[in-house]
Amino acid sequence: MNIFKNKLLIITFVLASSFAESAELALSPEQLKTANLTTITVTSRENASRLKLTGILTADQRKSHRIAPVVEGIVTALQVVAHDRVNKGQVLARLRSNTLGQAQADYLEALSLFQLTQTEKTRIAGLSREGVVAESRLLKVNSEYKTARANLEQRRRLLSLTGLSETQIKALAEKPDFLAEFELISPIDGIVSVSTIESGQLLSAGEAAFHIDDLSSLWLEVQIPVATLSLVSVGAEALIQVQSAPGHPFHGTLQSLGGEVNSQSQTLAGRIVVANLDGQLYPGMYAEVSVSGVTNRSLMVPASAVFRIGDQAYVFKALGDGRFEPTLLSIGTETDNLIPIHSGLEIGATIVINGVAELKSHWQYQGGE
Repeated sequence: MNIFKNKLLIITFVLASSFAESAELALSPEQLKTANLTTITVTSRENASRLKLTGILTADQRKSHRIAPVVEGIVTALQVVAHDRVNKGQVLARLRSNTLGQAQADYLEALSLFQLTQTEKTRIAGLSREGVVAESRLLKVNSEYKTARANLEQRRRLLSLTGLSETQIKALAEKPDFLAEFELISPIDGIVSVSTIESGQLLSAGEAAFHIDDLSSLWLEVQIPVATLSLVSVGAEALIQVQSAPGHPFHGTLQSLGGEVNSQSQTLAGRIVVANLDGQLYPGMYAEVSVSGVTNRSLMVPASAVFRIGDQAYVFKALGDGRFEPTLLSIGTETDNLIPIHSGLEIGATIVINGVAELKSHWQYQGGE
């Protein structure tokens, strides 16, 4: 018996709901005048969907530099520390290296030998033209010259690999007191994000001393739900908001999408490049982002036209002569005070956009939902 009653109640509810959805609302001329209604004709327009995500700002790895000595050395002077701003070409630290000193000494020795063989080659060539020396002597001197030149070039390349410039290498013969000294130089304008050394510390070749980041642009790492992947594409424009600058959006671009979906969260990693020329953004910040999606034509109505009852959305169609029809809709996500209509309306329909609350009250009073 209870099952029968429950089924009867469900049928009654469905019939009542169907009646309410299709029932017309009629207003008298006096009611129309006081309601102060405004209507529009439904049209289609381009609708660019927007996907809302959250993420964490990180340094742009393409603009981050790891600074390390190419030879072992002891830090003799520390010029900067973490969080300092630096300019391109600025000295970060000075080091003394026995390894570098030996390499420079070997270069100077090779340079001296080359100069001697070059002088001897010139002298013997002159004597050979006068017939004073044998040809075998000339061949031997030329061979010694070529060997000395190759050895000098090898020593020069080794010095170049240690980080010395051509100018520094050429000036070695004039400053033997500084043979073992070299500097770590900033390759960019930026900020020292990491400094791991102190004066007197021995650094191994390749051991990181500093990390320098150019923060003129940052990365925003986001996770995009698989169900929304069709809405976005690489190159999409993004608007970023952070708590430290409410109401001030930052502009970015979706640079790349990951190559593998996270099996647990069913999301795909995305990377947004964010311009930060005024320096208001910092790595580690939490950010909200709105990414522009695909653009298509769809029916769009002002948000003021749509009213809700429970989880259902309606508009009032204006039928003329004071008659209005509450119409159930399937809608999309609101963007810029406009709501896309998936079903329930057609182009050319007239709907109410102002005075909706007044009509809703009349409708419910007359037996609507």
